[in-house]
Amino acid sequence: MRLTNIRLLTNQYRAMFQFYKHKLCLENVYGNENSNYADFKLGEIYLSLFDREEMMKVLNYSGEISNKNIQQVIVIEVTNLNYTYESLIDKTNVITEPTTREAWGIKCFHILDPDNNIIEFYKPL
Repeated sequence: MRLTNIRLLTNQYRAMFQFYKHKLCLENVYGNENSNYADFKLGEIYLSLFDREEMMKVLNYSGEISNKNIQQVIVIEVTNLNYTYESLIDKTNVITEPTTREAWGIKCFHILDPDNNIIEFYKPL
């Protein structure tokens, strides 16, 4: 497993984008202040911003999950997605099955940790 990015979910996307780009002067490598998703380079990982409502829509989360105060997603690349999924399904709160996300260039699934942080496991397509 390899941590690739921390994704902050926000209700204030434009303000967050401007903060990280202009106040902290982070290198913006993907997205812009109108795209609802952006990546900023932080060494070997990315700090990502994603409009919270858009994330919930894209992942088709149930109302119960989307009503929780979810603020971030920890994104982890794995070499064998199906094995990782099978090894976690009976031990964790799995909230999505492995799903191909063509637009993102990945196949991924999601779990919740005990504090309702989303952890995304993915494999590039």
